[in-house]
Amino acid sequence: MTTSDFDPRLLTLYKNPKHLLHFQWQDDTRVYRYALVEVINKIDINERTKQKQNELELTQEQIWSKYGINSRNL
Repeated sequence: MTTSDFDPRLLTLYKNPKHLLHFQWQDDTRVYRYALVEVINKIDINERTKQKQNELELTQEQIWSKYGINSRNL
């Protein structure tokens, strides 16, 4: 069970977007940190696939790697 300190449903408490978000998934004891990497206009992203036009043939991992994030801690 997710502890309340890391419950994603608490996002509604914030008035402005956060640069870092921290979640726990179900009964996992680890905390997952997510970083804001881009703000996209709604017209520039497919609402269903969550992909921009130049990302349509890419996997989530390929899109993620475009941001230059080092995966050494994953």
